[in-house]
Amino acid sequence: MTTIIMQSREAEGRKPFLEALVRLAVRTAWEPVKKMVDATGVPEIQRACRILAVLICPAPEKHKAVQDGALLPLAKEGLLATSKERLERVFPADWVRRLQEGFGGV
Repeated sequence: MTTIIMQSREAEGRKPFLEALVRLAVRTAWEPVKKMVDATGVPEIQRACRILAVLICPAPEKHKAVQDGALLPLAKEGLLATSKERLERVFPADWVRRLQEGFGGV
């Protein structure tokens, strides 16, 4: 996991982290994740991470990684259609409109 993070940051031209810091962060974060996977299963954790990615990202309609890794899989599950009304109540209409335009009206 540490190697993947380091390579990803380098490939995207982002500032590198110290490898020792990344290794520590991965170990610290991975233990609770393993416990959650054991308790709930991979699909539930994956879905929760996708939802969090969409909510955390300030402009998911502009970030291909969030679109490909979170929004499209959620849309394929039908979750996006189910949640559209809720999103429109919670987020500004302009945000939801830009999100839909980014996906060609999905």
